[in-house]
Amino acid sequence: MIFSKATGYGIRALAYLAKHAGENPCGLREIAEAEQIPPLYLSKVLGDLRRQRLVRSTKGIHGGYVLAQQPQEISLLDVFRILEPDPYLDTCILGHGVCNVDNCCPLHAKWNVVRQELLEFLQNQTIAKITSTPAQAEKG
Repeated sequence: MIFSKATGYGIRALAYLAKHAGENPCGLREIAEAEQIPPLYLSKVLGDLRRQRLVRSTKGIHGGYVLAQQPQEISLLDVFRILEPDPYLDTCILGHGVCNVDNCCPLHAKWNVVRQELLEFLQNQTIAKITSTPAQAEKG
């Protein structure tokens, strides 16, 4: 698995909010039940996304969460950068810390190619793209 559970939950929660944009704010329990995410875990994830301004929250009986940006403006890389505790895409895959041309590990050259492709893929995939129907996704 490339993503932590937190990142997977964050992506699913953002996709749910995108599908319900324009409606009333979505409650935490509503999202948790619909996406089968433990509510306490989802609360932490949404808190992290709120602090980084990907979602907005309102309190009260009609409160909940809404996207703070348009779905086409939120890339999977944005979510990954917020929710991954150790962004291994920026460090040595073998855990050697600094890994560059001057001080490289045995996997550096091959991992660098994979890392760049993965970064490009994550940057090009948006919440809007993953919430579109298969026919719409082929056009986009």
